[in-house]
Amino acid sequence: MEKKHITAHIECGSDGWYSVYHNEDLPFGFFGEGRTVRAAKEDFLATFEEFRKDHLEETGENVEAEFDFIYDASAFLQHYKNILTLSGLSKMTGINKVQLSQYVRGLRHPSPRTQERIKAGVQRFAQELSRAMA
Repeated sequence: MEKKHITAHIECGSDGWYSVYHNEDLPFGFFGEGRTVRAAKEDFLATFEEFRKDHLEETGENVEAEFDFIYDASAFLQHYKNILTLSGLSKMTGINKVQLSQYVRGLRHPSPRTQERIKAGVQRFAQELSRAMA
């Protein structure tokens, strides 16, 4: 079996725990969780490795995968809350601070349209930074 490129989604619950999951067609299911993004990713990768080895022993089929981790808006905001201020994010995205705060705390989840606004604002900022540091 050739190496699959899999998108792994990182989410943050209202309890502050992160979870990582995928929606790909694999011969086994798995996910990861943890108190931090790093811990959740490590758990996700360790769980994949355990299931991969078990599947190989049972079937002889080696499942190889490469993961691209992406954040949902709440997980991104929660993960970077000590780096990006709500005021700064509000200026970047045009979304008011109260609304952003609710996303950070997991009290509300942004609509797909609002997620796109957050993504576009952060990407514009990242592009400006990359040009400033060239």
